[in-house]
Amino acid sequence: MMSKKILLSLLIVAVMTGVALASPFFGPPAARGPRAEQMVEEMAKEIGLTPQQKEKFLAGVKQVEEEAKDIHAKNKEIFGQIEKELLMDSPNSKAIYSDMQQISQNTTQIQFKRMDQLIQLRKELTPEQKTKLEKIMKERREQGEKMFEKMKQGRGKEKGVGSQEGGTGPQSPGGPEGLGGPLGPGGPLGPEDR
Repeated sequence: MMSKKILLSLLIVAVMTGVALASPFFGPPAARGPRAEQMVEEMAKEIGLTPQQKEKFLAGVKQVEEEAKDIHAKNKEIFGQIEKELLMDSPNSKAIYSDMQQISQNTTQIQFKRMDQLIQLRKELTPEQKTKLEKIMKERREQGEKMFEKMKQGRGKEKGVGSQEGGTGPQSPGGPEGLGGPLGPGGPLGPEDR
């Protein structure tokens, strides 16, 4: 049986991987904060933003990143709650799933704000700048897909739970909404808990 600390580590890695992959344009969480300005500078050069466009976009990005700090602090607090629950003799899975849903909602809120900034910028671009932006987005999406595929292939080479070479644990039938999943039939979180 897996120890509680290993289980917690896997949970944190799974949630953070999902968060990182959810943001193809703005990069992984480590690329934000002070690097947000550098990313805006690089994008301004690539797209050919005017000084006014760049200043307006940078102000919006900074505002969203300030709001993101508060949400990241909330998520850190929730991770602490999950950790405490997982280390109990009889963890309350319903509480853990609820906390995980809250982390997901918080993260999605920030992603929406980042997308709003990108949409606002796009409205102010010239046709030539829009074409350049579309090219950049396509390249970054392709890079993200390659990275994801590489991660997927790396996992399949190792033996263990979920590997393609005969792991030791059962596969989840249909994910969280499938049979036995937290949101599926018989799971601890029914429609009334969502």
